Amino acid sequence: MMIVALCFAACEEYEMIQYGKGARINFMGDINWASPGTSSSPLWSDDATLKYTFNFGINAIGENLLYDTLQVGVKIMGDVVSQPRKVTLMAKSSGENILNVIFPDEYYVGADTTAAVFRIVIERPANRGVEYNAELLFNYENSAFEEGSEERQVVQLIIPDCVSKELWGVDDRDWNTYKKYFGEYSEAKARYVITQYGKQYGGTSFAAWYRNGYMLALYYNMLYTDLEAYKKVCEQDASKPKFIDENTGEWIEFPNQN
Repeated sequence: MMIVALCFAACEEYEMIQYGKGARINFMGDINWASPGTSSSPLWSDDATLKYTFNFGINAIGENLLYDTLQVGVKIMGDVVSQPRKVTLMAKSSGENILNVIFPDEYYVGADTTAAVFRIVIERPANRGVEYNAELLFNYENSAFEEGSEERQVVQLIIPDCVSKELWGVDDRDWNTYKKYFGEYSEAKARYVITQYGKQYGGTSFAAWYRNGYMLALYYNMLYTDLEAYKKVCEQDASKPKFIDENTGEWIEFPNQN
C-alpha cells in the first residue's frame, strides 16, 4: 500500500511540474490596431504595439452600436503541454471614467499549442465627448501562467465616443457650401447622418456621404423626409436613439427642399 501511495504522489507531482514548466505568457498585438479598417482579418505579431483605439461615435451603425467586440492574442514562452491551461484577464481603468470591459468566455490556451485568441467585449462609454482609458491585464492569481516579458503584459484600451467636424472630415467651408440642404451644423446632426446612412451611403465620413448620398438628398429631399419618418418611429419605440440638437435643445432639423 505504501509503494502504491508513493507512486501516486510521485506521478501527481510530475504532472504538476509539467503543467507549470516554462509557463509564461505575453499579449500579441494585431497589426491592424495601428491602422483600423485596413483588414478584417487579424494580423498577429509579437512586435505590434499593444494599443487598441475605437471611437463609438463614428462607426457604420452610429448610435445603435452598444458594444464593441475585440479579439486579443496571447502567446506562451516555454514548453508545450498536453493539457489546456487557463488564462484569466482583467481590466483596470484610469481616471474617474470607468470603462466596462466584459469577459464573456472562459479562456484557455489549448493542449499542444503555444498561442490563442480571446474575445472581450467593450461597452459603449456612458459619457459622450470623453476619452475612456483602461488597461487589459493578465490576472495571474487565477491563471496557469507566470508573467512573461514586461513590455508585453498590458494592452492599452483607448475608447472615446466623440463626433466633431474634424473627426467626421468636414470643415466650415464645405459645410457652408451645402448649408441649404443641411442647415446649421450640430454634433447631433452629424451623429444622425452617421447612424442613418453609415452602412448604406458611407455616412461615417462626410466625403463618403457626399459621394454616395448627397445627390439623393439633393433631388429627393431625403434628409428631410427620412428624419420625419424616423421621428415617427421614435414615437412608437422609446429605445431608439433621439437626436436632440445641442444648440437648440430640440430635435435636429433639415431644410425641406419641396
